[in-house]
Amino acid sequence: MFEDTFLKLQNKNREIKVMGIWGKDGLVLEKKKFSEAGEVDLELTGAELADVISRFERTKLSMEKYFINFQLNGDFLIIFSLTPDYFLMMVTDPAIILGKLKFYLDLYKNKLISAL
Repeated sequence: MFEDTFLKLQNKNREIKVMGIWGKDGLVLEKKKFSEAGEVDLELTGAELADVISRFERTKLSMEKYFINFQLNGDFLIIFSLTPDYFLMMVTDPAIILGKLKFYLDLYKNKLISAL
């Protein structure tokens, strides 16, 4: 469903180790592993982050669009909004150029959304 777009994103940003689409219900739709992602349990992390994002949305903070970056055990954990119900999460090497990644995420966002 998303594999072609995942491959294009990873081809442009070789530092991406794992990426996937999660629903705000905490369930993963699809994920793709390109290399080892350290000790990050993406299933659990995705579910927990879905809960955190939902809580933020219930506050007065508008969270329609977000790009969140955490440094985690030597890797980056990046969350990128797609729709009100879905987000893309990835683990990358910290050497990634965040501006370049954001450019390609914005470029391929509509393609990911159309596959939902």
